[in-house]
Amino acid sequence: MKSEMRYLNRIVFINSAAVKYAEISLDGNVHLIGTQGVGKSTLLRSILFFYNADTLKLGIPLNKKSFAEHYFSYANSFIVYEISREMGSTCVMAFKSQGRISYRFIDSQYNRDFFISSDGKAHESWDKIRAALDDARVTYSNKIDRYEEYR
Repeated sequence: MKSEMRYLNRIVFINSAAVKYAEISLDGNVHLIGTQGVGKSTLLRSILFFYNADTLKLGIPLNKKSFAEHYFSYANSFIVYEISREMGSTCVMAFKSQGRISYRFIDSQYNRDFFISSDGKAHESWDKIRAALDDARVTYSNKIDRYEEYR
């Protein structure tokens, strides 16, 4: 049986890691340069987190904020990972719920309108994101709140 080719295509930060909104395309070779404090380590840690789903092995010094505190400071803080596959794209939405990092799988390529309202603000609740997904007839998973299920 032939395995399906998959790769991380894009990361989107929404109210995450002191960033209001940023889309980073990873669909080719990526070269990170910049002065201290511009977000290189923030991006690399988010990629490592995507692959490992382990907040303890990200190289964050003990005197710094935890991964969850830094990346998910607000109720409407999200990291959306878009994965390209031969059969189309899918997204993994990471967010904090009840003090834990949780996930939802969304059967669609990334669409800003699912997460950001027409006035440019991130949706405050899952209900608004769900309504946008339902309006577009996009399927999504139940909330996954255990790393073992995510993996």
